Amino acid sequence: MFSLALKIGKAIAKYGSKAWTAIKNGAYKYYNAAKEAWEGGLWSFAKWLAGNYTALEAIKAALEAAGLL
Repeated sequence: MFSLALKIGKAIAKYGSKAWTAIKNGAYKYYNAAKEAWEGGLWSFAKWLAGNYTALEAIKAALEAAGLL
């Protein structure tokens, strides 16, 4: 689970605003919490995401739909 969360974090780091737009459009419910977790850095974000399975799945689906993961 943590490795997938880290992979998602790396995709966000790579694609930046494009990734955040995809998350906002496809996983809006988790957008604000994800942005807040991201403020703590990649490891903090991955730890938060790994601990929130529903957020992880929604964000993963949003990034995959946008072709960013």
